[in-house]
Amino acid sequence: MAKKKFTWQFNGYDSLKISEHQMNHLKEFFEREKIEILDIGSKNINEFVSISFVIADEKFEETIKNALKPHFISED
Repeated sequence: MAKKKFTWQFNGYDSLKISEHQMNHLKEFFEREKIEILDIGSKNINEFVSISFVIADEKFEETIKNALKPHFISED
């Protein structure tokens, strides 16, 4: 199974808090769409930049791209 990593970037003083909150919405979407999450997380890049990410099977790439508009998509 090929996997893709979908990433959303948040900027600003509260970027980590926003990124962590975004994970709740991501989990709800994936549950509702019955898409298995292989990994999910939030990471602080620096004081003003944080990311949320989800790793999922690449067969769901179009569904995720169209509905959630990730900022970055990469092979995982």
